[in-house]
Amino acid sequence: MPHQPSPRSPDRPEPGDLYRRARRDAAPFLASHPLPDQPAALPDLAPYLQALPDARTPAEVSVLTHQLVAATAPVLDHIAAHFVTLALWAGTEHRHTPQSVRLLREAALSIRTALVKVAEADLENLRAHYTPPAAATEHPGAPASTVTAAPVPSAGPRR
Repeated sequence: MPHQPSPRSPDRPEPGDLYRRARRDAAPFLASHPLPDQPAALPDLAPYLQALPDARTPAEVSVLTHQLVAATAPVLDHIAAHFVTLALWAGTEHRHTPQSVRLLREAALSIRTALVKVAEADLENLRAHYTPPAAATEHPGAPASTVTAAPVPSAGPRR
């Protein structure tokens, strides 16, 4: 049976309706605190993206990765800190719901975790490149080859 969308519930308004109501109710606030209408300028990633196809070794990719993280970490950390600040907001009439506080803190942690994971992936690649493969563990005094041949059954009956 195909999934059928549930009918709109007056008890649970749609996100668009909620945002329209909030914008309407916040009009006096926005008049006092004009916010930019355009998104913030993005960091220029073109040099990293242009260099990546020419990278031939893990060291070259690592240099790109490390510099990209160093260039973007301050912006990402700034955004994460803002999400934490939002989670800590306490208005005069009410506070965030516990669920929204949890979600805002998780969002901040996810941003910071992403940077750590990229750095860990880079180190994993460098370890794989610069660490020689481990030699097979052998017991002292064991012969070079520990494979033994199984006895071959005879074709005929024994006498």
